[in-house]
Amino acid sequence: MSYIGNNLQSGRSEVFHFTASGGESAITTSSDGRNLLYTVGWCSVYLNGVRLHESDFTATTGNSITGLSPALSANDVVIVEAAHTFSVDSSVPATGGTFSGNVTHSGLITANGGLETDTNSKIKQKGSAFQSHITASLALGA
Repeated sequence: MSYIGNNLQSGRSEVFHFTASGGESAITTSSDGRNLLYTVGWCSVYLNGVRLHESDFTATTGNSITGLSPALSANDVVIVEAAHTFSVDSSVPATGGTFSGNVTHSGLITANGGLETDTNSKIKQKGSAFQSHITASLALGA
């Protein structure tokens, strides 16, 4: 299967819709109250369905679109498609690796198939090997 467009590994997109009341030359929030958020250099701005050229607006802060000239008219619709890039530089491969610092996990963790910890940080022995040794020691010491 082939994909037409940007490489899917580049990030994800978020769309912000803004309906002008008239006179705005900058926007910082969408009509539903969400603050704009984009990676500088990775957003597209549409005015009433027409994609604006990068020279038609300024998007250099990551949280506002300014320089809309002429100012918006009442009921103009601005759509900002914000691509968010990400990096996997600080990931640990599935085959092993080391975390530095605290790691929080909300599910069950299994280490080497022998130790388990639950969400309240109690370590439980997995299997019966340790339990049989305790039983044998108690029986011998009785």
